[in-house]
Amino acid sequence: MLEVCGLARSYGDHVVVRDVTFAVGPGTILALLGPNGCGKSTTLKILSGAIESNGGWFRVDGHPGGSDHARRSTGYVPDTRGVFPRLTGSEHLELAARLHRADGWRSRAADLVERLALDEVADLPAGAYSHGQSRRLSMAMALVARPPLLLVDEPFDGVDPEGVDTITALLTEERARGAAIVLTTHLLDAAAVADTVAVFRRHALAGPHPTAELIAAHGTLRAAWADLARGA
Repeated sequence: MLEVCGLARSYGDHVVVRDVTFAVGPGTILALLGPNGCGKSTTLKILSGAIESNGGWFRVDGHPGGSDHARRSTGYVPDTRGVFPRLTGSEHLELAARLHRADGWRSRAADLVERLALDEVADLPAGAYSHGQSRRLSMAMALVARPPLLLVDEPFDGVDPEGVDTITALLTEERARGAAIVLTTHLLDAAAVADTVAVFRRHALAGPHPTAELIAAHGTLRAAWADLARGA
């Protein structure tokens, strides 16, 4: 579903991402781990089409990255609020659905609003939302059209434990539906939902490795992250 080869991004002499290569097939979750500033969010921004790379390439469902097909096939949860302050939550979901040319999206939107505990604020401007509510709305926008590729950047940031469980359940359901998912998070317990894990080391990527094998070899995902990050 998603093929990434030699992806690179720099600003002058400052390298943010270099030689990032991986693939994610349908019905698979890949977790990208690493410290702040290592290149996780930049990688997802490139794959979403929000910014361009300086090198390398990627394909979505066999189509070049940045093409109309690739954009319509991708649901993206950015690491920022990612909402328009003057639009209501319901208007955000309608906008996302129409941009993806989704059919029958209203029942899906209603279900997401209920499950993500947005029902009491769905008709309020998003500028009045808390940080956690904004994150939930961004997740709903990415899911409403049921895209085959999901790029999910720090979805648990600022979200309460119940919300973490709900988002994890939604991601698991999308995987079962056949979606390919790339997830970044600092919550390593939540990252255990992933089938494979890759760790950024000096702006390049170590892995992906099967999550179960990493836990078996290192004891915990936290220990695996630390060992891979230092090249052990």
